[in-house]
Amino acid sequence: MAAAVELIALHKDFGKHEVLKGIDLAVEPGEVVVVIGPSGSGKSTMLRCINFLERPTSGTVTVLGQRLTAKGTQLMRVRRQVGMVFQHFNLFPHRTALQNVMEGPRVVLRVSKVEAEQRARALLDKVGVGDQADKKPNKLSGGQQQRVAIARALALDPQVMLFDEPTSALDPELRAEVLDVMRQLASEGMTMMIVTHEMHFARKVADRAFFLDGGVIVEEGLPAEMLERPKTERLNRFLNRIFWGEVPGAATAGETHLDPLDNKLDPT
Repeated sequence: MAAAVELIALHKDFGKHEVLKGIDLAVEPGEVVVVIGPSGSGKSTMLRCINFLERPTSGTVTVLGQRLTAKGTQLMRVRRQVGMVFQHFNLFPHRTALQNVMEGPRVVLRVSKVEAEQRARALLDKVGVGDQADKKPNKLSGGQQQRVAIARALALDPQVMLFDEPTSALDPELRAEVLDVMRQLASEGMTMMIVTHEMHFARKVADRAFFLDGGVIVEEGLPAEMLERPKTERLNRFLNRIFWGEVPGAATAGETHLDPLDNKLDPT
């Protein structure tokens, strides 16, 4: 079976600054992959290259069998099959939750208003905010807004979902609301790539994890093994910073100690 997403020797420069320095990565259909790493490591840029919000400097990006870096590829057709959820929701402020979710099917798929509304209401119910359908974003909590954003991404019936730190702007209780929706999508077999710092979620839900630093993949493997027994000193330092604020002597290489409080941020 062909990979749902495949990156080969992916490079991305911004002027003289090289952000991605040769990424090789493949995600299988139905697989949930998390990408972790420090700020500025290239995680978000990599996601944006997958749906060509950023155009790669070199290398190949193949999504659902279509090589996006090849000439003549119909990017819009592929983008319809790839949903993306951002850190800051990006909802239309002048539209209600229902109207936000209806927009894609009406404009992109040209479906009728009746059909678009039926699907939008079903998706809002699915993510747990059906009772908020007639409210505008400024009347919703951050967790509710992000769940509306997920419903909006699902409205085009994508085969792949990309999440760019979807809970980083939320407090712990609201983060749990959003993670529950993502956990449900994973259980339904949705192919997902998630840039996140939610380590407990990664350990419980993801099939594989990638650790990026300095624009390269430093380590990859099973989430539990990577989080509990990192093979590289760089990942070990990163995890200790996440869990302990990088307390001197908190752990040595291969002995990262997971913070028990992390479980409270993402209940199962």
